[in-house]
Amino acid sequence: MPEVSNSADAALWEREEILELAERSAGIGVWDIDMATGMLRGRPQLFHLLGLQPTSGPVPIDTLRALRHPEDRDRVADGFQHVLDSGNDFYEVEYRIIRPDQQVRWIFRRGRIVRDARGKAIRYSGVDIDVTERMAAEAALTESEQRYRALVDNASDIVTTMDLDMRITSANPAVQRILGYEPSEIIGTPISRLIPADQLAMQNSMLERKLAGEEATRYETDLLRKDGQRCTVEVNSKLVLDPLGQPIGVHSIARDITERRNAEARQALLVRELQHRTKNMLAVVQSIVMNTLTRGNSVEGAREAILGRLQAIARAQEFVAAGKSGGAPLRELVEGQLATFAARAKIDGPPVYAGAPFAQMFALVIHELATNAAKYGSLSKPHGHVVITWEVRSGPSEPQLAFSWVERNGPPVAAPTHQGFGSRLISAALPGTPHITFDSQGFEYTVDVPLSDVTRASKDLVTPNGAAQGPI
Repeated sequence: MPEVSNSADAALWEREEILELAERSAGIGVWDIDMATGMLRGRPQLFHLLGLQPTSGPVPIDTLRALRHPEDRDRVADGFQHVLDSGNDFYEVEYRIIRPDQQVRWIFRRGRIVRDARGKAIRYSGVDIDVTERMAAEAALTESEQRYRALVDNASDIVTTMDLDMRITSANPAVQRILGYEPSEIIGTPISRLIPADQLAMQNSMLERKLAGEEATRYETDLLRKDGQRCTVEVNSKLVLDPLGQPIGVHSIARDITERRNAEARQALLVRELQHRTKNMLAVVQSIVMNTLTRGNSVEGAREAILGRLQAIARAQEFVAAGKSGGAPLRELVEGQLATFAARAKIDGPPVYAGAPFAQMFALVIHELATNAAKYGSLSKPHGHVVITWEVRSGPSEPQLAFSWVERNGPPVAAPTHQGFGSRLISAALPGTPHITFDSQGFEYTVDVPLSDVTRASKDLVTPNGAAQGPI
């Protein structure tokens, strides 16, 4: 502390010291302008704030004006002139300056115009306050709010806020895509409008858990669309707190998982279907192997028979796998089994789509018919041929598929004295009672099958030995 001459000077110095400390702490620069001369006197802190060397003498006002950002100069000058012309005494403005060290700072200026008796401005006094940090914080907040709003407005999930009475206070555009409501239609309404009655208790329970101290709750619930249909959503919600930490509402994000739930249900159905089909396929294979091996065939003969029958099933399965809903066109099943004899087989019939159960057994029957024809029937002779036809006819209670296999130009045929597995399979594998004729002109096989059994996607499968194997 410098020496002072008396107590009055000491008190004055102390007041100046305190004032300067206050100005520095608050970032305030005090100034006074003589309107007649255009000269400004300022406290030291004013010059520190502007990046200038402090001086106790007056400086031209243009020295300070030169620091103003070029984009703000006209706005500040025009605003001050308007105050002068309107007769007002106070002027407030925010603008940027570029200090000599090239720092850009924001200044808030508040000044008062002193007028003489005739209303002429003679002095202009006030303060400059550095508000750079505040402006930066406001800009960051504005940018953050804009980013948040952009995220919310473009989010695929429903984003809402509610008060503690569970009335919707805001909703983003996703509510229209998912529920069919415009946001304005549901803002101000209770959330219970969108929740099925049987799930309201859970909604209230989630709020109670948050109010009891749980930071956030995550759960699944159904929502009601505008058309009355339900959709399933996964909800994440937490409380909205005021500056004192008291709850004032709920912030909620709801993701539509309806398609996911439907996909999971479809997947579970497919798994069950695969399990059924695998079980029944193994039953068919077991039946083929056991019946082929127990009929006194040689090992080589049994091997050829088993391989042929399994290949027939495999070809049918290829058509089933490639077809819609696990089935296959009847024509493709026939052509697949008769590929070797395509030039000697006439195939004719309307489009009929066979379900997987019928397709598998039908392929086995066609394979056995083709094998017998190649060994003993019309396809064993160079000029022999087979005619395969089918049509859909009216039946006593439902439409029937009438299937026919007719062999011509083959050797004389006669009914076998011993019925092997192949014969039993031809006779019993398909629904309906077949008619088998060993005519002098050739072998004939016809059968009428209820069309519903042909096209059904899942049914009880009866293996060639007559054992029911459960639903496919």
